[in-house]
Amino acid sequence: LDHLEYDLLVTNAFAAPVTLTSIAVTAPDGETLLSLDTDALAAVTQRLLGRTPASEIPASGTVAVVMDVTVPPGRALESLGHHITYEVAPDAPVRALLGSYAIDGPQLPVDPRPVTVIAPPVRGDGWLANSGCCAAESIHRAVRVPVDGARIGKQETFAIDFARLRDGEPYSGDGARPEDWYGYGTEVLAVADGTVVAVADGYPEQTPLQAITGMTRPEDFGGNAVVLEIAPGVYADYAHLQLGSITVAVGEQVTTGQVLGLLGNTGNSSGPHLHFGLIDDPDPMLGNSLPMAFDRWTLQGTFDLDAYDAAGSADAPPALTLKEVPQPQEGTLQLYLDVADFD
Repeated sequence: LDHLEYDLLVTNAFAAPVTLTSIAVTAPDGETLLSLDTDALAAVTQRLLGRTPASEIPASGTVAVVMDVTVPPGRALESLGHHITYEVAPDAPVRALLGSYAIDGPQLPVDPRPVTVIAPPVRGDGWLANSGCCAAESIHRAVRVPVDGARIGKQETFAIDFARLRDGEPYSGDGARPEDWYGYGTEVLAVADGTVVAVADGYPEQTPLQAITGMTRPEDFGGNAVVLEIAPGVYADYAHLQLGSITVAVGEQVTTGQVLGLLGNTGNSSGPHLHFGLIDDPDPMLGNSLPMAFDRWTLQGTFDLDAYDAAGSADAPPALTLKEVPQPQEGTLQLYLDVADFD
């Protein structure tokens, strides 16, 4: 399926709290593509900062509804319509001013830009999408960053945090050293031919599983990083690389599969992983996330966070569920908690 991803921002300009009761997404021909209500709607409704589900919009408040609309591959849609219903308390002040508790709108255009198909940025098996598209509980999917006081940026909607697993675990022992983590030191690769437009180096490794330090400027969050321009207006962003490992310089031409550096634990990183995504600006803090897909990979299985958290009990199910038959993929995106083999 194709995923249409966006945040629907809903502002309550009324004098009392309101509760969203349903949202229906429709195609231009009137077909309902997605219907959310009650618990399902509350689960994807969030404050602008954070991922805590919000069932109520406070007076003069705004929430973001994480929209994940799926359609058959290749179906062309020029726009999406919305029908929204809500309710207020029976004793709300001046309740009669509302009149109706339903809204037809907004009508939103669908970006016709095609998905960029790229090679994977790492090789090998056991690569968990520790954050990624498209679940509301994913850190990346919920990121909203103000940009120049003019808009709310969506820099990470399709980006992935790659952490490597062995037997369902990301590290050996207590994971106190970066070297304990199975992904640490992995070669990070160019996903396409391109030009290096930004490099950051000199950031020390963070201590895994401890409070992150040194985040005083926006550019500190990526740590040691590389940005490639792989097409006009399309930039590949690699963050949290190992100190001193970057092998390329600004202005250098690179080819698909070329080693750019090593996976590390620098910047805003509590455990070694690669943050990777495509954006429409060379500055990762300013750009918007662009949809992407990997040319060839294999879906090994899925990771169950709830089962992993409950692993202390004797009857806990395995946290990593592998496919009985691995599923080869072509031109698709690894989604949140998928485990991939990029051999």
